[in-house]
Amino acid sequence: MGGKGSLTLFHVRGLPVRVHYTFLIILPYLAWIIGRSAPLLAQLAGVEVADLVLPRYVLGTVLALGLFACVLVHEFAHIGVGIKGGGQFSGVTLMLVGGVSEVVELPKRPVWELAMAIAGPLASVLLAVIGFAAFGLFAMPPDLRFGVFYLAYVNFALALFNLVPAFPMDGGRILRSVLSMLTNRVRATRIAAVTGQILAGLFLLAGIYTLNWVLLLIGALVIVGARAELEMAKVGALFDGLTVAQAMQPFVPTVDENDRVSAVLERMARELKTTFFITRDGQVVGAITAVEARRLDERGDGTLRVGEAAKREVPLLSPDQELGKASRILRTSGLSALPVMRDGALVGQLTLAAMAAAVRERDAHKLVALRDRKAT
Repeated sequence: MGGKGSLTLFHVRGLPVRVHYTFLIILPYLAWIIGRSAPLLAQLAGVEVADLVLPRYVLGTVLALGLFACVLVHEFAHIGVGIKGGGQFSGVTLMLVGGVSEVVELPKRPVWELAMAIAGPLASVLLAVIGFAAFGLFAMPPDLRFGVFYLAYVNFALALFNLVPAFPMDGGRILRSVLSMLTNRVRATRIAAVTGQILAGLFLLAGIYTLNWVLLLIGALVIVGARAELEMAKVGALFDGLTVAQAMQPFVPTVDENDRVSAVLERMARELKTTFFITRDGQVVGAITAVEARRLDERGDGTLRVGEAAKREVPLLSPDQELGKASRILRTSGLSALPVMRDGALVGQLTLAAMAAAVRERDAHKLVALRDRKAT
């Protein structure tokens, strides 16, 4: 299984390709749109509708799937260049709005972020050029000719649309990376986000005026994307220069997988803890929260073991990991704490409170150093 609301289909170089449940909404809609537009598209492609072998809506389904395959090429172009620049990714998800590369860490240098942002539209343009070249040079059966023309046309349109300077489109990242060469990333993100929100307002107005739900969706998406990018940039600046080792707590609340849920719940109340890590032979194999423990205890007869029903997937942190990156992992994990491992051994835990304390301590040291410099 994939993340929340998504299903993992396969892996490419170790990265999962997932489909979100909203993909099941857009796929039949695209198939319907393509099928309904078949006469016009066939005319543009120089094909007679009567010559098409596949029923128009079957052909529409095939081309909708082909479009999402092209979207995957677009997203993996981003990922390939981003990894070369030092970025990190957790996968790709196909959803209502197309494809999303799940960024864990952006490339440090703005020039690499610029290259990463441009790589997607360039890949789409390349697919369009290949498609139009094949369309013009080779004789094809009517269905194939129709499909090649459609995918070439849509890839070109996809490249142009993604150059709109608004998050989460590639144009927003291009604008931010250029601005980052002139100022800091937080300010660059803020300027790019404001630009995107102005464009989002135009999309929303156009959507309301024309009663076009696609424009309304794009406007809402741009607003959400801009806020998310700005928040990520602020978090990165807040924890700049700090590592997990500087914030982690050495005490780690653990329970064995064979411990009874009722006993764990009693320990939580006694020790005022909300999350325990589940271990097997000293290795973390899961986590259980107070909410989960209470729910499981109410359903069971007092003999249920935590290893039988507790949450299994727990991200593991490293002491040398950047605190900004670790904070994003913690906030999306659904847990109040994450274990820190070194050489296979559990050495600590990271919590939001511990991260806040590390920031305060760093800022206090900076203030003292500033006073000392002024004094001398």
